[in-house]
Amino acid sequence: MIQPLGEEFCREELCPRVSASAMRKLEEHRQAGHAIIFVTGSIDFLIAPVADALRADRCFASRLEQMNGLYTGFLIPPLPYGQGKRQLIERLTHDLTLDLSQCYAYGDSPGDLDLLRAVGHPTVVNPIRGMASIARRKNWPVVKWQ
Repeated sequence: MIQPLGEEFCREELCPRVSASAMRKLEEHRQAGHAIIFVTGSIDFLIAPVADALRADRCFASRLEQMNGLYTGFLIPPLPYGQGKRQLIERLTHDLTLDLSQCYAYGDSPGDLDLLRAVGHPTVVNPIRGMASIARRKNWPVVKWQ
C-alpha cells in the first residue's frame, strides 16, 4: 500500500524540515488562542502526519477517489485549491462562527489567492509563481521561512 509509505516519508523527511520560523509562528497563534487549520492541495494521507506533528486543529486536504480499494486517479471535490479553499473555509467559519476579518492565512502561490483575499490578515510565505509581485500590489506582508 502507498499510504503507509507516504505517511512514513512525511514523518521522517518532511516534519523535521519545517522551518523554525514557521514553528515559532504556529506557537504564537496557539498562545493567542487561535485555531490552527491547514488547507492544502496536498493529498490527505501525505499531509496528515505533518498536520498531526504540528498539532493542527483541523486539516483540509485533497482526497483521492477509491473504487474497490484502488485509487482511481481522480480527486474528490471540493478540491482545496483556489476557490475550493475559500469554500472550505467559509463552511468552517459558519460551523465555528469565525469572523474571517479576524483570521490569519498564509500562502505561497496563486492557488492561495482566494483564501488570502478572504481573511483580514493575509501573509505570503516563500512566494512562488508570481506571488511576491501580487503581494506587493495588495500590500500583503511577504516573509521567508527557512
